[in-house]
Amino acid sequence: MKQINLIVTLFLVVSWSLYSCDKIENPIPETVGGLDWSLSPFEDSASYTWPTWTANLNSAKNVLIEDFTGHTCVGCPAAAAEATNIESANIGRVIVASIHASTTNGYQVPEPAPSVFSADYRTDAGNEYATTFGCDLNPLGMTNRKLGVYPSTNPILQPHTSWGTSTGTLLGEDLDVNIQVQYNYFENENGLFVHTESDFINTKTGNYNLVVYLVRDTVISPQKFPAGQEEEEYHHHNVLSANINGTWGEEIVSGSVASGEKFYNDYAFEVPQNDATYDIDNLSLITYVFNRETYEVLQSVITHLQ
Repeated sequence: MKQINLIVTLFLVVSWSLYSCDKIENPIPETVGGLDWSLSPFEDSASYTWPTWTANLNSAKNVLIEDFTGHTCVGCPAAAAEATNIESANIGRVIVASIHASTTNGYQVPEPAPSVFSADYRTDAGNEYATTFGCDLNPLGMTNRKLGVYPSTNPILQPHTSWGTSTGTLLGEDLDVNIQVQYNYFENENGLFVHTESDFINTKTGNYNLVVYLVRDTVISPQKFPAGQEEEEYHHHNVLSANINGTWGEEIVSGSVASGEKFYNDYAFEVPQNDATYDIDNLSLITYVFNRETYEVLQSVITHLQ
């Protein structure tokens, strides 16, 4: 019996030593679901260059404007212009995502030939957002998905005439979480590897998810305007084109999180190659953390790829 106990003890000591050495020598955050190394020139993680994270000194809270729009919606260009004006007036602090969706699909469905409105910018995630938030017409939008920002009786969805006021209010709020994003793109494999750091500044209760949008910076195609006008070379801005980690992203906090806690997530995504607008220089990532119960966005950042 003593010999058996000695063997068990030695096994536990050796196992603990190996585990401890691995934690010291390889401090790469654990990846949920793993990475598809076929989208890289490497066979596995051993040869991959993992990101080095530095202290995030940002102290400003950003605002994400999600603009529900449609290419045959005559009122949508005015809303898009309002969103980009707010974005331009607050460089780096306001981020716009154009989501082509509504519960009725009234302004998104491609028109049959010979119509020039044959584009289809809908995504499964966008359709689910429209259903979840009750977006039954366009244009409507959300500013950080904050309930009752302006006016106090408004739901999460707001007309574009309210976005400027609500954005101004939200820009003055305290920051609860910082986000950093790094990436590697492998052209031959069409592989985009995305790495994120979510750094909670304040103690919070609740469940929080991380979401990564892939948006096309500019897509030029026809758009309808009021009074029967059309613009054939309309510049659609930051078009939601894919969700890197799913419609509602990945849970990073369940229940509560303490100030100073950091979370690391890694994703691999195959960039579509059947459309020139997916050129890497025309793509950006919009990364945000939101409250899973209220849907409110705590922080967002945009990363332009190249």
